[in-house]
Amino acid sequence: MELSGFAALITLAALCTGTGGLRQVELHVPAAVTTGSTATLLCHYDLENDPLYVVKWYKGRKEFFRYMPKEKPRTSVFPLAGVNIDQSMSDERKVVLREVTKELTGRYRCEVSTDAPDFHTTIVTAYMNVVDPLKKEPVLMMEKQSYSVGDTLRGNCTTPPSSPAANITWLINGQKVNASYIVQSVVEGQDPVTIAGLNLPVKTYLGGKLTIVCVADLFQVYSSRAETTLDEERPILAPVLGNHHQAQGSASSFLACALLSSTVLALLSFLR
Repeated sequence: MELSGFAALITLAALCTGTGGLRQVELHVPAAVTTGSTATLLCHYDLENDPLYVVKWYKGRKEFFRYMPKEKPRTSVFPLAGVNIDQSMSDERKVVLREVTKELTGRYRCEVSTDAPDFHTTIVTAYMNVVDPLKKEPVLMMEKQSYSVGDTLRGNCTTPPSSPAANITWLINGQKVNASYIVQSVVEGQDPVTIAGLNLPVKTYLGGKLTIVCVADLFQVYSSRAETTLDEERPILAPVLGNHHQAQGSASSFLACALLSSTVLALLSFLR
């Protein structure tokens, strides 16, 4: 009886300290991949000396790939629309998907189970987006092509159509513009378009120039940009320049009159 109690105590201690068993199960998938490309889904785990029983892969609730080390062959593929698995590159820790399509956007699940005697099972999930790359630059339009300190800088940036809709970031002289100065909206459709308006008070800028950049991006992975440079409007010193020209004109008129008078006097003296 004492021996049984001691064995039970050891078993309980092993369970509490996590001796053996499945640990550190993590699923890593790309945040976004482009249509037609290859996507590698990684399922990391630590068996801690327990034998592996099976690894199952799901998209949503549908299983599409299975790895069982005791089976021959070890891998099994289950038909799922849009899924094209490279079996030669897929194994107990990864699945390689070829020529991905938009319908593969969704949540993926990796289910890892250990074999007897414990039969631990852990499930982890992650979301992957499949997108079309941005094929064009955004269209950037500013209200004016020059600015004065104290003005309000106004402009619009429109992204090319994409699915999902692209996000827009404004940069001025390399600095990101605070979102409070931007109004962004999405024109829905098969391929949505994003429009972002800029309404920013202008301060003094080094060098008297503003470099305006509009960046359209998808998941901060794929991006395109448009750029323009605005010059600072300098005040024209019209009154000062006008007085200077007037002074020059008066001096010229005086010299002309003096020369004419001298000529007339000389002619009169000659006629006498």
